[in-house]
Amino acid sequence: MEHLHMGLYIFSSSGMQMYYVYGYMLLVFRILIIVTVCVTIVGTYFLLNAENYHWQWTSFFSAASTAVYVYLYSIYYYYMKTKMSGFFQTSFYFGYTLMFSLGLGILCGKSSVSFRFSPCLYVMGI
Repeated sequence: MEHLHMGLYIFSSSGMQMYYVYGYMLLVFRILIIVTVCVTIVGTYFLLNAENYHWQWTSFFSAASTAVYVYLYSIYYYYMKTKMSGFFQTSFYFGYTLMFSLGLGILCGKSSVSFRFSPCLYVMGI
């Protein structure tokens, strides 16, 4: 959240309109997908090179581990930055954050291109 506020400050201080924030967020999302794809390709290559043919779940979870980081950061953010208290605020915050993190994990795990890229690794004869 701090990065979003910092991004809003940068865009508002430079005279840009508010709708440029969505383009900035799309750019960050594309960078996330590109990095996720590259990490899973390299991880799958090393697993297949070590003749570990149970690479599918490892590839999925290495990409989905981004969601674990997001959820752990949300716990830090809740306790250090917010002033929320009470059962309902806490349950809604962690409930929605858990749903977002699970969705992000599935999105990143599914976008790992290793499932489509692994035949190319076999053809190259690693």
